[in-house]
Amino acid sequence: MINASHFIRTQCVKAARCALVGTLLTTGSALSVMAQGEIASGTISSSGVGPYAYSLTFSDAAGATSPIGSVWYSWVPGQFFLPGTPTSASAPTGWSATVFNNSVQFVASSASYDITAGHSLSGFGYDATFSPSQLAAAPNSSESVAYSAGLFSDNGYTFNVLTVPEPATVSLLVCGASALCLFARRKQD
Repeated sequence: MINASHFIRTQCVKAARCALVGTLLTTGSALSVMAQGEIASGTISSSGVGPYAYSLTFSDAAGATSPIGSVWYSWVPGQFFLPGTPTSASAPTGWSATVFNNSVQFVASSASYDITAGHSLSGFGYDATFSPSQLAAAPNSSESVAYSAGLFSDNGYTFNVLTVPEPATVSLLVCGASALCLFARRKQD
């Protein structure tokens, strides 16, 4: 006759093993998918008081298996997200920049200029009459798509470009945090 507590314990161990195997398989599959193709990220900063100059840097993660050969900034298929049309666009050596509706296309002229895994490239940019606050308020304006070669060369990797605060904003935050620390220290003394 089987002891009921032994039976329950055995079933719990079996269930835990199945859950662990399932978790490992799911994690392995997710990591496999993430390790394929380009894994893009980007940052944007702004300067000026109108017209505004926007500077972009794009990166390909160290775990990527494909380079980045093009980026369609502030766009996903069929949708353009900038709050207005940029007046001009620029790109680093070996890349071209094209304003297309309310978005910008950046394309490497050859594979030798691609952004490879673990590297970043700056020098991308555009000028526009819309302000940084208007850009931040525009829904999905940071959403972009990177491709391993030219535009539409693969399924693309959709990512969001993060805003880097202006130096003046960072200075204000540091000063404010310092003042709070001093105030807290004086209160303790």
